[in-house]
Amino acid sequence: MAPSLLLDRAAVQVSSAVQKVLRGSGLTLDRWRILDLLADREGMTMSEIASAVVVTGPTLTRIVDDLATKALVHREVDAHDRRRVLVHLTPRGQRLRRSLQPAVAEAEAAALSALTDDQRSTLSALLSRLTGTPATG
Repeated sequence: MAPSLLLDRAAVQVSSAVQKVLRGSGLTLDRWRILDLLADREGMTMSEIASAVVVTGPTLTRIVDDLATKALVHREVDAHDRRRVLVHLTPRGQRLRRSLQPAVAEAEAAALSALTDDQRSTLSALLSRLTGTPATG
């Protein structure tokens, strides 16, 4: 089987497991990824978020607008560069992310349960190398 098809199938398997956890939370997978991304940061620009979660600018704008309407994120002008707008998690967004994170991590681990810890670590390192992004776990 072609590597691209195998990668797609693995991504669908993990994404489906996470989506099951998110049911009833009011979050889609993309919205979860944004909350999770913002959790450990002091704000990010829209372009940084779009690049990290691999969504288009217009799609990201709709998602961030929705998250802001739900009081999960807020936007503010960067104090160091007034041309930039930063997106931050609100305390409500932090609480929601914190409440869902253990179940999401468990779902991801279950989706990858056919692999040993060493194999999961190797997979993460290989995917990070392929995508040019740092491994996160």
